[in-house]
Amino acid sequence: MRPARIITAVMFAAAVAVTGCAAHTTTADPSVTPVVDAPAPPAPSPAPKPIPAPIPAPKPPVDRVSVLADGHYDTYIRQVNTRGDYLVVDLVQVFEGQAAIAAAIADGMSRDQAQVMYTYVRNQNPRLRTLPLAGDLRVDLLPGDCIESLDHQLAKLVKDARAMNGSRPAYYFTVTVAGSAVHHIVEHRTGNAC
Repeated sequence: MRPARIITAVMFAAAVAVTGCAAHTTTADPSVTPVVDAPAPPAPSPAPKPIPAPIPAPKPPVDRVSVLADGHYDTYIRQVNTRGDYLVVDLVQVFEGQAAIAAAIADGMSRDQAQVMYTYVRNQNPRLRTLPLAGDLRVDLLPGDCIESLDHQLAKLVKDARAMNGSRPAYYFTVTVAGSAVHHIVEHRTGNAC
């Protein structure tokens, strides 16, 4: 009977191996979640193509007009367009009488030099402004030549704007601006007339 015991022992061991353990319960463990085949994740969508930066629209031509509010401005004239349709100005401060003497001394001029000044022009800001000339432009230049046409007046204006008195321009100009355009130019000497 020995072989029957051996066969029974082998079968019992096989049964234990198949079931895992003889004391194993058949009730489901509620803490264990059954494994279910999940659907395959969707294929990753291709990365969005970068949107090219928009091509900047061409900039409109830079308008040469640097608008000043309507009013009167003391300036040095740095450039006059030969066609007579714009000028480039540099705004200045003008002092007269005792204020001229005080401003000149404050800017480093000796008291002896400043005492004889009636007009002093201070230019502290190098910013230039381009202003169109109005169709009804009037130009009042200091007496000298009898100039009648606007073309001749503008030619003299160019000459006077370049004239120097030592290291300073010999003339300054008061421009009248209305509607962003120069309507009137009046010429003045930066130094004493005599």
